[in-house]
Amino acid sequence: MKMEKNESYLNRGMDLKRLMLYLQKRIWLVVVLAIFGATCGGVIYQVLRSVKMPVEYEAVSKLYISFGHDERGEVYQYYNGYTWNDLLDTDPILDFVMQDLPGYERDAVREATTAEILSDIRLLTVRVRGEDEKFVREVMSALESGLREYARDSEELDQIKAIRSGVPERVYWDDRTMSACVTGAVLLGVLSLLVIGFIYALDESIYVQEDIEKKYNCRALGILTRNQKGLQPYARELRANIRYALGEQKRFAILDMADHADTRRLELERLLDREGLEAYGSEQEEDDFGWNIPKEEESFVTTSEWDILAFNQNGLSEDECRQIREAGGVILLLPFGTDTGRKTARILSFLKNQDCQLLGMVIAQADEEFLNRYFA
Repeated sequence: MKMEKNESYLNRGMDLKRLMLYLQKRIWLVVVLAIFGATCGGVIYQVLRSVKMPVEYEAVSKLYISFGHDERGEVYQYYNGYTWNDLLDTDPILDFVMQDLPGYERDAVREATTAEILSDIRLLTVRVRGEDEKFVREVMSALESGLREYARDSEELDQIKAIRSGVPERVYWDDRTMSACVTGAVLLGVLSLLVIGFIYALDESIYVQEDIEKKYNCRALGILTRNQKGLQPYARELRANIRYALGEQKRFAILDMADHADTRRLELERLLDREGLEAYGSEQEEDDFGWNIPKEEESFVTTSEWDILAFNQNGLSEDECRQIREAGGVILLLPFGTDTGRKTARILSFLKNQDCQLLGMVIAQADEEFLNRYFA
């Protein structure tokens, strides 16, 4: 049966509500990492933009085309952007262009030039791009001159004249710093969420009684919260379960896995003696109940009817086990939200070998805010 419980715990599904509460406590870390990712993305982009960006120059000229007339007196209109882009690579135009470019190769000039017509077929846009400013300037000048010569020899064209001659300007990458920042923020934010989710999947910490029942196949007596304010359901249930488990017996032992046994003993004594305090005439309301004991009640606590032996897991020895056996059993206190699985397994094995009866387990120092939201 115990093996079945352990396997069930290992193969348990993901508790989405607990996951949301788990993320809520760590959302600040995701935000910080997202901001850090945005900063890194912007800085890296600017470094690459200034260091890795190739040095290129581009000149853009606008030319006006006057078309000729055919035999019927109609204007030639079959020239378009694709036509001019192909014509620039042909020998008739390149021959005129290369006359003004001694020392340059035809292939280099061909690769550096492009032509397009955006809307009006009479307006031709010519671009020259290259790594050398002088090369771009000379090619653009030769190209304008070559197109004028080509128009004189072409029956379809009357003339081509430059209406705006471009000068070489440095070409920069588009400034995408904002996109780089957003990309960095998203990448690091998503990565942090995945890491937190992975850590959550591996987390074997105890948060609620169900974790104890599934993991250890043991009675979960209840929850001992950090700041007890009034006899909330957790305190009421814990007091009722301990009294029911012990019956008429008023003596038992506690073993704190977080090594704060003396403090936990005082808290349990005060919780279990709650009705005793009222019998002495205390007018304190439940909403005023807390772990801080007023001086006028110290005498009542010291004369508690409950005899609780307190041990820390680090100090457990043969003599302590003998006292636990004489007390009739021990209640194990597991710290809230802390993975003590290996230490707890070791202690459980030791208690079993020493024939120490385990009365149950209690979750100590639990976060009330987490519990209220989880059980809401």
